[in-house]
Amino acid sequence: MRFENFSPIIYADITGNPTIGYGHLVTAGENYYGALNQDDALGLLVSDIESKANIMPYLGVSLEENQLDALTSLCFNIGIGNFMRSTLLQKINMEDTYGSYEYFGHWRNANGVVSTGLIKRRFAELFVFANQELDPSDDTAPSMQWGLDPMPITDENWRRIGYDLRNEAVAIYQDYVS
Repeated sequence: MRFENFSPIIYADITGNPTIGYGHLVTAGENYYGALNQDDALGLLVSDIESKANIMPYLGVSLEENQLDALTSLCFNIGIGNFMRSTLLQKINMEDTYGSYEYFGHWRNANGVVSTGLIKRRFAELFVFANQELDPSDDTAPSMQWGLDPMPITDENWRRIGYDLRNEAVAIYQDYVS
């Protein structure tokens, strides 16, 4: 729920899909006339996570709770099909945890356009997965793949992508760990 805002009415998400509650994609045959209350929205979220973001069958390795949380958040957002085919999952299943860090950043586009909201989400998911404080002054912090080369998360690179993103990603991460 940290990344999904509550909406009691149907709205178009960033990719134009009809959405309600906490990121529930409305499918054909579903009717939500009037307003959805938060309890029903939480029920939809739990159901969606269980049915559409169940990563467990695809993991060939044991992971820590923080790693499962981060991957479930990612999968809920990108879809199970994309997650199953991802290099990120391949790296994890090859037990290349550090190598997997770079691939969180691949999932930053919506309709082919880089989304600052997705960048913030991926930063926070990466640092939850790494169980590492989101500290922009730490030159040994995980890096993210932004183009052809990994981009270490350093003060210089934070300046390139914008400190406002850093501050918001830090706030999301701190909300998760508190």
